[in-house]
Amino acid sequence: HHFWQVSVCFSIHTSLVSCNVENACYNLGICAERTAISKAVSEGYRDFKAIAIASDLCEQFISPCGGCRQFMREFGATWDVYLSKPDGSYVEMTVEELLPGSFGPDDLKMKQVHSIPNEY
Repeated sequence: HHFWQVSVCFSIHTSLVSCNVENACYNLGICAERTAISKAVSEGYRDFKAIAIASDLCEQFISPCGGCRQFMREFGATWDVYLSKPDGSYVEMTVEELLPGSFGPDDLKMKQVHSIPNEY
């Protein structure tokens, strides 16, 4: 088990801090990124400016899992993501850079084909 902490910022003066919630059945755990975003949404925030991700991993910058990247994408592709190390160094990216070619809420507005002819 590793320590993860996330802070999500929605304005210059407002942010929330969260942590991962681990479970003996690994796939039922909740990553810190999704915990922070869910906590923010439950308190009425939906317009995020940045998210900072920290852990106790020393040899590489901590990075969100694929599920968290998609979860973050649901709230926009251009907000900032800070990936950090315990020594204070960090890399700044956007959600779009973490999840290129992503599918998001705007894609649901695209024209849909309601029936596809079956010519067999």
